[in-house]
Amino acid sequence: MRVLFTTWASGVHLVPMVPLARALLAVGHQVRVAVPSGCAAAVARFGLVPVPVGTLPTSAVGAAGRGRRPREVWPADWPMRPGALSPEQHGVLRAIGDQQVRIAEAMTQGLVAFARCWQPDLVVHDASAYAGTVAAAALGVPAVGQLWGSAAVLRLDRQRLEGPPLPGYARLMRRYGADPAREPDLWLDPCPPSLALPSRARRLPVRFVPYDTPHATPYEPYETPRPEPRAAASNGRRPPGPSRSAPARICVAWDDPTGPPDAVRAALRAAEARGVQVVRVGSAAGRRAPAGPLHRVLPGCRAVVHQGGGPAVLTAAVAGVPQLIVAPRLEQQLNGARLARVGAGVYLPADVLDGSPRGAGARLARDLFALLEQPSYGTAARTLRREVLTMPGPREAVTAVARLADPAAGSRREGE
Repeated sequence: MRVLFTTWASGVHLVPMVPLARALLAVGHQVRVAVPSGCAAAVARFGLVPVPVGTLPTSAVGAAGRGRRPREVWPADWPMRPGALSPEQHGVLRAIGDQQVRIAEAMTQGLVAFARCWQPDLVVHDASAYAGTVAAAALGVPAVGQLWGSAAVLRLDRQRLEGPPLPGYARLMRRYGADPAREPDLWLDPCPPSLALPSRARRLPVRFVPYDTPHATPYEPYETPRPEPRAAASNGRRPPGPSRSAPARICVAWDDPTGPPDAVRAALRAAEARGVQVVRVGSAAGRRAPAGPLHRVLPGCRAVVHQGGGPAVLTAAVAGVPQLIVAPRLEQQLNGARLARVGAGVYLPADVLDGSPRGAGARLARDLFALLEQPSYGTAARTLRREVLTMPGPREAVTAVARLADPAAGSRREGE
């Protein structure tokens, strides 16, 4: 079987595809990864074969990467209730969808040309790479959407989330003789069921596999995990903070190039002043060398502070670590709210940072110490970890996607 993967960006878009791609290769299938030319080197560093398919417009990529910080209060379950959103909120979603359509327009010609030459049996695309659905439809092969940890299947290619396709997307589909109403045949969803919002889309839960990024700094794991925090002091009261004789370790991971905002930095200084060891990953490391890939740092940590991106949420879920999420973007806020709902962390929208850094930092510090001191957060995080580990892995996903490409083969295997 030939399987064509495609995405428009590396990082959080590419990394969730790697375990499935390698699982397919391990059982003898052929795999190619079609990406814009700027992503080809990242694909090769993962040991996969890249296929450059054009160059993306800088304006579209920059806008899609930044997203928009919401200025209004959004319903906690807004993907399920698009009718509850204001015209301004629908405008935000429309702008993001139009950006993704422009990215698809830049990729589709090269992607379809290669696909018609290579003749894949299946196309796997990341959730925001609409060009993948177009290519699959043009060739008449199944399309599989790869989610990266969002609590919802966000159909930003559609008007008002559940209406007809966006005009630009519909034109793109028709240009290649495809039905604009065509949708992926299956979504691979690494989000644990307890965090996921219901959806009419056909989803296959697939366990998230933390993976070193190609540029990861070599890292030696901590020797032993720290003990769990005590439920109460001997007098029946909770201790005021982590013990200085056995300091708690927390991790802060940040995606923005500028690093954490001042309020987050203030909260971390307050934690260090009370004996907490802070391990920094990504841009949070500042001028220091980063501690290493997040999934290698988290064992031994009792909390993690981050922005709520799907891979970070799921990496912490696999580790069973409580999370403090300070979320600037819509999808991150959605993830944070769902995590707080199951009790495995605390979520704050980024607008709490709009006041004085000192006041916001004090609030963040209180929430951080609550994660360290209240056993319920650790209990819920461990429950979430058990749920993640019971989800099917990449090998089971191989069977499911192979059945899409050749239903007869799937029936034969079931009858054996």
